[in-house]
Amino acid sequence: MATLYTITVKSIEATKVTAEVRVDHPDAGSDIGSKDFALQILLETGHIERPYFNKLPIPIEEWKKLVTEHPRKDEYDVMHQYNDGMKLDITPEEGQKRNDREYSQKHNEELALQYGKKVSASGMSNGQYYVQFDSEPLKVIDVANKVILSKPVKRKLEKDLYTLDFEVADAEYLYHLREKMRYETAAWNLSSYYKSEIKVAEGEAVLLHYKDAKSDKFWQIIQNGAALNITYGKTGTAGQKNVKELDSVQKAEKERDKLINEKLGKGYTRTN
Repeated sequence: MATLYTITVKSIEATKVTAEVRVDHPDAGSDIGSKDFALQILLETGHIERPYFNKLPIPIEEWKKLVTEHPRKDEYDVMHQYNDGMKLDITPEEGQKRNDREYSQKHNEELALQYGKKVSASGMSNGQYYVQFDSEPLKVIDVANKVILSKPVKRKLEKDLYTLDFEVADAEYLYHLREKMRYETAAWNLSSYYKSEIKVAEGEAVLLHYKDAKSDKFWQIIQNGAALNITYGKTGTAGQKNVKELDSVQKAEKERDKLINEKLGKGYTRTN
C-alpha cells in the first residue's frame, strides 16, 4: 500500500470527530474536505483487515471485538464492500484452475455476468481462495452523504498538516473509534474524481435535498428552453423562485448540469 496520509483521531465528542491528517506523499494533496474522505476514516478504523495502525490505544483484541460486535456491523459490511470491492470465496478447484490464464479470463467474464461487477483481483487468504470485485466509489459517495451530516471542516495547522472536523448522523457509527488511533492510509477524495451521473431531459424537474443538524432544505431546477427555473428554501415551504436566462438551449443545459453538480458536491442528494 502506498501511504498518502497518516491520520490520527484527536477527539470524539458525542457525534463529532476531529482527526489530524498529515500529507505523506507529494501526489496526495490537501483535498481532504469531502464527506467520503471522512467516511473512509470510519471505514478503515473499523475494518478487521485494516488499517495499518501506527498506534492503537487499546489492545488489538479489544479493538477486534469492537469491530466484530459493532451495532452497525451489517451496515458497515455493506459500506466496506462498496469501498474495497466485494470479496467472494471460491472453491479450491476454482482457485487452482485460475492459474490457467484462459480459464481465469473466462471465469472473470462469468462472474461479471452473474454479479454485474468486474473482477479486479484474486488470490488466497488464510487457506481460502477468493476473487475481489471492483470498488463502487459512487455508492461510497452516496452513503457518505447520509452518514456524514455536513461538509467536513478542514483547517491547516502547518505545512502538510491539517485537522478535519466532521459529524455523523448517529453516535453508533463511532462505536469502534478511539482517541489517539493513528494509522497510514491510501484514502483519497472520491468526490473530486467521480460525480453521480444525472440524466436530465428538458422540462424535467430535478429535486435535491440537504439535511444536517442545523438545516433541512431543498433545491429544484427545471430547464425550459434557454431558461432555468430554480426554486429553493426550507423543506416544507414553497421556497423562493429564481429564473436564469441563458443565450441558448445548449448553454442552459451546460449551466443546469454545472449547478446540479455543485449542489451534489456540497452534500445534496436527489429525491425524485
